[in-house]
Amino acid sequence: METDSLAVKNMVEGAWHIPWEVTMEIRRIQVLKEGLEVAIEHTLREGNKLADFMANIVFSVAGTDSISYNDFQALPKEAKTILNMDKRQIPNLRIRKLQNRIYTHDG
Repeated sequence: METDSLAVKNMVEGAWHIPWEVTMEIRRIQVLKEGLEVAIEHTLREGNKLADFMANIVFSVAGTDSISYNDFQALPKEAKTILNMDKRQIPNLRIRKLQNRIYTHDG
């Protein structure tokens, strides 16, 4: 199992305290993995770019329509690009633009 949340990984594995807000969900995951050999791996968000993209599509149409992609050609252009980059083993980099900050010194 892969997750981009180190917190979820540590809670499911029992290494961290489970906040009450997510207790039911974490306990359910723990019950589901009982008796199974499940390795939970932390994956950087960049490694889940396609999953993030598809999740955003689902959230954007939530409650309106169902979405189904039955083959590669049916996927949105950006999803195809992400898949092709992954196939070619081109890394997904997250680049943040630094904001210019003006610091003043009074004194």
